[in-house]
Amino acid sequence: VSDWGGISPVASYASEDRTAGNVDDPKVQIVSYESMDGNSKSKLSTAKSDISDPVLCGNALTNEMKVDMQKKLRSILHALAARHQGVGYCQGMDYIVAHLLRVLQDTILLRIIKTEDWQTMPNDMLRKRMNEINSNTEIVEEVVFQVMDTFFTTYNLQHMYWPELRCLKTCCRVFEILIRQKLPVLADHFEHHDLNVGLFALGWFQTLFLYLPSMPSATVCHMWDIWLVERSFKIFFRVGTAILFLSQPTLLNHDLEGMMTYLNTFPDATLLRADILIPCALQIKITNKMLVEIEMEAIDFLNQTQGIPPAMR
Repeated sequence: VSDWGGISPVASYASEDRTAGNVDDPKVQIVSYESMDGNSKSKLSTAKSDISDPVLCGNALTNEMKVDMQKKLRSILHALAARHQGVGYCQGMDYIVAHLLRVLQDTILLRIIKTEDWQTMPNDMLRKRMNEINSNTEIVEEVVFQVMDTFFTTYNLQHMYWPELRCLKTCCRVFEILIRQKLPVLADHFEHHDLNVGLFALGWFQTLFLYLPSMPSATVCHMWDIWLVERSFKIFFRVGTAILFLSQPTLLNHDLEGMMTYLNTFPDATLLRADILIPCALQIKITNKMLVEIEMEAIDFLNQTQGIPPAMR
């Protein structure tokens, strides 16, 4: 039985058992959450186009910084694919690694030069020293890789990227059921307009909410802190439900196209601020027991839709 610590292992195990294949196979598999029919094509390497521009967007980054980060990003993703060969590279990992690079790089470099009394250095000299270390070493890539590897192993994030993305589909189905329970009026509105929750939730969960271009970095860091401390995926369900709760007045006044445009862009990003979204999310009661019960219901539904015989479930 799953305790939803990190990522639910029940749905992930089902995927791993049937589709992961030989983990010793040196080929690197690439899976895209844009192909959710289970027929995603595998490739042998992360092509340049796989690292999308939005991953490294931001006015604070110069072109030189973006080139440097893209080089680091590709190096880390290749290393992850080599370490976790049963998973390979899956679209969505790049958002998480890019976020870690942005928020950790300066901290990593400052820790390297902390013995040089950097607090008394002029800012231009300190930045020059950090650039020297950044250019001549791979310490940033090594630390970010170790953090991402910990996410994969200790926090079971790798299950979100198993071939066929069965765990991701289960999370979306669980989220859909939670919406029916917590926001029944909005759920009826979605159903009336034939809006599939997976159309927007897939990107939310697989990138841990980095897929939203207007999501502030501070909000992402706050919810990740809760995830890492609690070792539970509950916070992401809470945040997703809170986003819909705060957006409900707007969504109820839109049709399918309007809702999808809003959910993918959030033109008014005020509700995504950490001081608004996180307290709202923490007020939404979602327990491990509730998630286990909903997960079993979701897995039965997915098995039925995929025609898996009861004996193999």
